[in-house]
Amino acid sequence: MAAALVLLTACSGSKNDNASSSTKASSSASQTSAKAAGSEFCTKAAAIESSVGSAVTDQSDPTSIKQALQTAVAQIRAIDPPREIASDWTALADGVDQLATAFANVNFTDQAAVASFQQTATALESKLSGASANVEKYLSEKCGLTAPTGAAPSS
Repeated sequence: MAAALVLLTACSGSKNDNASSSTKASSSASQTSAKAAGSEFCTKAAAIESSVGSAVTDQSDPTSIKQALQTAVAQIRAIDPPREIASDWTALADGVDQLATAFANVNFTDQAAVASFQQTATALESKLSGASANVEKYLSEKCGLTAPTGAAPSS
């Protein structure tokens, strides 16, 4: 589950309060950040977590997780990302798509299948770490979104 949470938790959290600044440069940066925070991309990125994040982090119902992953893939792909993170955004969408497929095909009553799924999820998380860091940084700096301090454990 951790690979899916890479993107979903990067989109979660609350908006950071920008401190008042006495310098013109800081004021300009804050205004730019405020404009970006209200952008269509930032608004849609924030909506991903609110619509599917709780289903993904609630690991008690595997069917809700499967649906949440499929919904997340559709929502991620529907967003037109800024140029700066376009390739990372696409990589994350592809990774969540791969995770959703793997999750949909796992038989959770078969321990070998579960172990194989966990290996797939871990490999995807590792593969996506750079893209995730870039997207998370953009969402934090440009959109005012922060990742939650405690992500759900991988399953």
